Amino acid sequence: MPSASHPSLPALRAGTHLGDAFEVIGLLGEGGAGTVYDATRTITGERVAVKVLHSHLLGDRQIRGRFEREAKILARLHGPHIAPVLGSGELVDPRDPSRTLLYMALPRIDGPSLDAVISREGPLPMSRVTDVMLQICDALKMAHEQGVVHRDLKPANVLLRGGSHVVVVDFGLAKIVSGDVAPVTVLTAQNMVCGTPEYMAPEQARGDEIDERSDIYAAGVILYQLLTQTLPFTGATPLAVLTAHLTVSPTPPRERAPDRGISKALEAVAMNALAKDPRARYASAAQLAAAILHARVAPDDADAVRPEAAHAPTVPSFPSSPTQLSPTRPPPRASPPPPRPFALSKRTWTMIWIGAAVASISVGVWLSLHDP
Repeated sequence: MPSASHPSLPALRAGTHLGDAFEVIGLLGEGGAGTVYDATRTITGERVAVKVLHSHLLGDRQIRGRFEREAKILARLHGPHIAPVLGSGELVDPRDPSRTLLYMALPRIDGPSLDAVISREGPLPMSRVTDVMLQICDALKMAHEQGVVHRDLKPANVLLRGGSHVVVVDFGLAKIVSGDVAPVTVLTAQNMVCGTPEYMAPEQARGDEIDERSDIYAAGVILYQLLTQTLPFTGATPLAVLTAHLTVSPTPPRERAPDRGISKALEAVAMNALAKDPRARYASAAQLAAAILHARVAPDDADAVRPEAAHAPTVPSFPSSPTQLSPTRPPPRASPPPPRPFALSKRTWTMIWIGAAVASISVGVWLSLHDP
């Protein structure tokens, strides 16, 4: 909530210029941390989306830091399935020259989220399921090659331009795990859990160190959801969901949705990606993509999609229309609103496990950092 001494400013008016680079056309949406504007790029006339942090949050070190970090991370990512940052910075606020304005410009993506598609269209054809997953793998491959783990991969953060071209967005919770660019600042306390409970890997739920295999797990949750129209784990509270990720084996997709015609191989891909132990999952997005491709051409060959068998040097390139993909066989041995991100410390987890034996526990620490 804005404070009395730092009230929120009204929306930017159409025609407002952000430096020499962008001109506001209108309002696209507003969230808890900022506002998104329809705008044009001055030099090219290209339509863009400009995210502006709420003025009263400029002094919040954590929220501001996440906003700046997302811009910095996106600046190092390039690829057809990731929306690059087109410009970002801090300017004198045209609404109040005594204040500054923090913004980030991204390509405007006209298309629904995968979350909306799942809710609106119901079960998707298996060919479309694999097309979407292969493009998600391509986005993850690009991010992971730059040492970036998304940490909040979920259908709400997967947009479908034109209904078919996947763009993974919202790197506000992303973590740089390798490379020569350090995070903007220390935004999350050590051993802090960040993400959305329904899509969090067990090691992420525990507050352990994470790597690209945590994103592979989240991709496995999405695949499971596309196959069955249900999440592998649900619960009345975030804690209940996280506990299930840690302790419960998911129901196999073919058992959960027996009428969907799910192949043995594709079921095996989902179950392998959802392994509790990161070492038992696919080691990379390339391996996950290779397994999905193999499942398309050999639907009964569940053995060949085991992580140790799914070797592939690269993820295939994707044409503008995913349905044009050629299912090349890899080496044979090789609805309700989206869930909100969540934060819980590892120390709290330890206390929970100890206290659970003698008393009931309620935990409710939510991370309310959801940029529009």
